[in-house]
Amino acid sequence: MFRICFIDDDDSFEIPLFCEVFGEDFEIVTATDYAELKSQIDNRKGWKPDLFVLDLYFPYRSPNKDKVEALRAEPLSVENDNADIRSAYENYVKAGARLHSVIDAWNQNADGGLRLGEKVAADYPRVPIVFYSRKATFEDVVRCTAAKNVWCVERKPTGRSSAETVELTREARERIGRQFKMAILKIDLGRVERLKRAAEVLLENLREFN
Repeated sequence: MFRICFIDDDDSFEIPLFCEVFGEDFEIVTATDYAELKSQIDNRKGWKPDLFVLDLYFPYRSPNKDKVEALRAEPLSVENDNADIRSAYENYVKAGARLHSVIDAWNQNADGGLRLGEKVAADYPRVPIVFYSRKATFEDVVRCTAAKNVWCVERKPTGRSSAETVELTREARERIGRQFKMAILKIDLGRVERLKRAAEVLLENLREFN
């Protein structure tokens, strides 16, 4: 059975869900930070990981407690919409603003995940990395693709509720598990290497544009 190391800062929902869905197919070790995971690996004599699955929007420093409390005090002002495009767009803008406020309060961004990936690649240079995220933007995916040891970015299934998210993750188990195995076995490595070269060129162009 292949061995996966999964790091996610949410040990109340994301980690239990990952273990529940993928635990039958893989041997899984989990942690909420890299130091904790590294300690677990080191304490297992002769145990070597086959794959690292990392949360991308990972905290890069401690949450801003004042901002977190302010968010919790606010009513969620996003309405359900079954009307017209204008109303739908207004709801989209509200939801986007709320998402950015939450990410900012918890000090999460793709830099946190990429720094985590750099630590993993330095200590385990032969082990592939898959980023697992529901908030990744196009630019985030390009940056990840160009990063060392990264095989791909896999999107977390996301429902309108926790229960629906669990169900969607179960439904995606075979597809996502196949991606994990392809990374471990380095199947279609040539395609991944071509994507990395393309991502490096695109990143360079983005830097010049900005």
